[in-house]
Amino acid sequence: MPFPKPHIALDSFFHEVTTPSPSSSQAKQYPITVYFITGNPGLISYYHAFLSSLAQKLSPKLDNGSIVVPDPESKKSTIHVLGHSLAGFELEPKQSTEVGHQDHYFSLEEQICFVQGKLRGHLAELRREYSSPESKPKVILIGHSVGTYMGMEILRRHRESPSPSEEEGFDIVGGVLLFPTVKDIAASPSGKKLTFLLRLIPQLALVVSIFARILTTLLPASILTAIVNFVMKRPPREAAAATCSFLQSKRGVRQALHMAADEMRTITSDKWSDDVWGVASPSSTGAGSDLARPARLFFYFGRNDHWVAERTREEIVAARGGTNEKETGTGTARGPRMVVCEEAVPHAFCLRHSELMAGKTADMIREILG
Repeated sequence: MPFPKPHIALDSFFHEVTTPSPSSSQAKQYPITVYFITGNPGLISYYHAFLSSLAQKLSPKLDNGSIVVPDPESKKSTIHVLGHSLAGFELEPKQSTEVGHQDHYFSLEEQICFVQGKLRGHLAELRREYSSPESKPKVILIGHSVGTYMGMEILRRHRESPSPSEEEGFDIVGGVLLFPTVKDIAASPSGKKLTFLLRLIPQLALVVSIFARILTTLLPASILTAIVNFVMKRPPREAAAATCSFLQSKRGVRQALHMAADEMRTITSDKWSDDVWGVASPSSTGAGSDLARPARLFFYFGRNDHWVAERTREEIVAARGGTNEKETGTGTARGPRMVVCEEAVPHAFCLRHSELMAGKTADMIREILG
């Protein structure tokens, strides 16, 4: 399989960012892989504007705002920004008719494995494309909403898995978790409503998917678009188009509710150790092993987030926040960086606040790589 070219497609996104390298040793290193994990609904098309803006903001710029074009003879480093729709949400016929996709609805656990497979597939292509590397490929995970839970689980499994061979190994060096639903999602305002509806209508996913199918079959596309624009309060054209495609897809609505029900059962108490949370002690910060050195994590919480209860957010920040210091046997350990939004950005930031959040995310990535 040839290495993919940069593209923006219904079910995938891939962009290369080339920057001048700070040192000659960078020339032989793998590109940094920035992998984005969507929320639910798991359509990457909701995030096209965000990922495009993120790639642009990661590009080096001159004082006048123009993009730097590195000298062809200079040493260069590369960042790959990529993501894929979650399983069962694919809109392209080739993707949605793959074996095992047609009559199956994916659980949260299966989605985690699906994302792991996509990430490993990209890294395998990376190894075939780049010869004689001096180090392992480096990965930064970005997650939104339930994608943050998946990112934390992927990080845990990566740290707990047996050491892979040199041909398969990679380092997860950081993570950016946007509006994270990593604990007690059922206690959130929307979580309580969904839990009540699931108790009232056990087959909620099937009932709603049938209603959506009837609605999209009977209504002309123009009327459906008008309804979507009204309900979503006139979102950007790309967001409205993604929503219409989601409603018209054969399995998307049922997949979203099937997965949401599983989220209510699965995302409960804090289940990760300090090293997964990125808690670094003096003994680990100077260690050479990637597993000894925790990944740098940034959590960006919303205020009055309808998928994260205020109490849940406060508990996470108090217990795991970067300002929280823990006394360990080897000294004082610090946790991940946690920020609470003061700009009234909603949970679904990808609808109207892509540019703002892309800037914040780019700053976090630079700190991770710095």
